[in-house]
Amino acid sequence: MQKKIQKQQSKLKSQQSSFTVSNSIEQIPLQKDKVVRKNGYKVVSRGDDNLLPYKISDIIKGSVTLASVISSKAEYVKYGELNCSEDLKNKLENDLNKYYNWYELSERVSLDILSYGYAFIERVQKGKENFIYHLPNQQVCISEYEIIPENVVIKKDWREIKGDTTEVALYPEFTNVDGEKRQVIMIADYDIDNSTYALPKWIGAYYDAQVESLIGQYNANQFENGITLSSMLLFDFGDIPVLEDGEDEKSYFNKQKRKLENQIKGTSEGRSGKSLIVPVNSGVEKPEYVVYPMEKEGSFQKLQETIENNIVRANNWFRSLSGLSTAGTLGNTQQLKNEWSLAERMIRNLQDKIMNAVLLALDNKEEVTFNNQTPLDLVGDISVMKDILLNKSAIGINATIELLKVMGLDEEQAKKIANDSE
Repeated sequence: MQKKIQKQQSKLKSQQSSFTVSNSIEQIPLQKDKVVRKNGYKVVSRGDDNLLPYKISDIIKGSVTLASVISSKAEYVKYGELNCSEDLKNKLENDLNKYYNWYELSERVSLDILSYGYAFIERVQKGKENFIYHLPNQQVCISEYEIIPENVVIKKDWREIKGDTTEVALYPEFTNVDGEKRQVIMIADYDIDNSTYALPKWIGAYYDAQVESLIGQYNANQFENGITLSSMLLFDFGDIPVLEDGEDEKSYFNKQKRKLENQIKGTSEGRSGKSLIVPVNSGVEKPEYVVYPMEKEGSFQKLQETIENNIVRANNWFRSLSGLSTAGTLGNTQQLKNEWSLAERMIRNLQDKIMNAVLLALDNKEEVTFNNQTPLDLVGDISVMKDILLNKSAIGINATIELLKVMGLDEEQAKKIANDSE
């Protein structure tokens, strides 16, 4: 009987529609600088085949968690309020280039740094005016060099054999292109392997991000093809009657099977409505009904949780700031405040790194700082603050200030509110 069941299950699987699951895991790239010739230029290859940025992009697109962490970080970098002179602020917000301003530039550059480990901006000088653009990471290769990189080669798509290429000097030199002076500045973190191209901070979760993509593909495969059964019914149809003309034993059983399926199939009790009826005519004394629960190993829920945590930690980030925590798991206000304090430091470091490159391109030595607004919803906590202030006389001014600080206010704000409520 077991052999018959296995045979029937095998037959069912053979009838499923095709759904390809890509399970080729990319290995962590060994960053050994290798010079290759591309489109007539000698460049330092990005990975073995010069296509590492494209592979990393595909990994990020396939990992919901990694994409969420990177995009949330870039959003915080983008929305930092500028503190600088009015002239510089006007340049950054209204005259950085003809397409977008500082906020858009900082988001684009931070996305590249967070995704790939490095980024590029380009300075275009027209007369005495300087305009700053973001150069997409995938388009830029470092030219062959001996000690310090001096040039980059820019091409729209390095996956294509043909295509226009342009060589541009790295800071502090310039290249004349179509009557314009152009210069590229590379922004990168220190790489412990001392490679030309740094690896991203999240490289420790390189495999986790790829496994998350496979989990999504697997579950889509289950949903698309109905491989997971809800139930299986072994039913004895009894002796085979006299068959009609042109009817054989197989067609008889199929007809009886369809009749029975139409009567018992359904979607109650959380089942998918996919049942397997195995018609037999011996070896079964009474109908045997086997239930296949949907909550089983195939969903990889525990593995998904582990992967999410690994990716968040590899990025030195927090679930609460990535949209990955539900309201019940966010933690208390003090915990959120502590997390934001650490996160804001990392955000500010990235803002400073990008701004320093832009100021270098603008020949501007002014100091610029950022005011990063806390994401804590203080408006929603007004009622709690109100209760604290109403009980100020009972708990004392110092305790009131401390409680206001727990709500997310800094010491100066807390003192001002506490004293103004006299």
